[in-house]
Amino acid sequence: MNEVINKIIDNGFESFIVGGYVRDYILGIKSFDIDICTNAKIDDLKRIFKNEGKADEDYFSYHLSIEEYNYDITSYREELAYSKNKPIKIVYAKDLKTDLLRRDFTMNTLAIDKDGKLVDLLNSKKDIENKIIKVVGNEEQKFNEDKTRILRAIRFSSTLDFELDNKIIAFIKKNTALLNQIPAEFKKKELDKIFESKNYIKFFELVKDLKLMGPLNIKFTDVKESYDRYGIWAQVNTSLPFSNKEKSFISKIKNIIDKGEITLFDLFTYNDIIIKNSAFILGVEEDLKYFEELKDIHSIIDIDINISDISKYIDVKSIKKVYKIIEKNIMEGNLFNNKESIIEFLENKDYE
Repeated sequence: MNEVINKIIDNGFESFIVGGYVRDYILGIKSFDIDICTNAKIDDLKRIFKNEGKADEDYFSYHLSIEEYNYDITSYREELAYSKNKPIKIVYAKDLKTDLLRRDFTMNTLAIDKDGKLVDLLNSKKDIENKIIKVVGNEEQKFNEDKTRILRAIRFSSTLDFELDNKIIAFIKKNTALLNQIPAEFKKKELDKIFESKNYIKFFELVKDLKLMGPLNIKFTDVKESYDRYGIWAQVNTSLPFSNKEKSFISKIKNIIDKGEITLFDLFTYNDIIIKNSAFILGVEEDLKYFEELKDIHSIIDIDINISDISKYIDVKSIKKVYKIIEKNIMEGNLFNNKESIIEFLENKDYE
């Protein structure tokens, strides 16, 4: 990290770590995405890094990857005009202050210099410590020029477990229709991030409180804990776009939930993600270790009965143990290796 910053400084320019990385650092969250702000321009950055990275001339930014870190180096800039939630007129800014004040939320305006000194223009560290999300400047201006910021505020509130400032809440309640101007693909992407976090329940509470089901193209009732985002989406009715893989996973999870149980057919047919999500939603996640044991059952002889048949007579938690008892009795000559004899063995509970 210091290597990149010092390289810019050694070439006669200013360089600061800014935004989300600083926020996450204060929160104790490990991050590998680092935003750097500088008065160096794109041509300067190309020269400094000898084209090791990739330049985005339109946004005055330079992307660089070193080991596990991804750097987004951006020249000081101002965004003078927006269209369709994107800046269409960007100019170089004269200093760091101007750049920081263009940002969306106060918690994203912090910067750190090469010596680790914090630059805090808006008392933003206090907002982070108080776990509050505030807009930089005027809510009307910030949210109207880029409607996606509304959903970003909701996402940050959910994933970071922060509270929305009263001014943000008031604006959203008054302007829910603005969410209709956010592309469906962006909504899906933001909701994916929320559903992969540990605080997605907070999101559903916010949506209910702010009456955002319609504007977000989602409908739900009681959402239960899930293994990952696929399980959450399986409990939400939506018209948002999904890949074919996502559709397949979600559909299979829904089918299992509707049945109310995970059958052995499901266990031996479907991906682990499908089984784990279904188990969490059905409240049988403690049985997952037994499901794994069943998949690992191997016999050194060809037993004339399958796991599905055995499951009709005993609890799933005991299948592996009983299967091995059947195998042992057959090998020792105490049980005929045919389905009828094995079923009788099970019915009589001779394995106990």
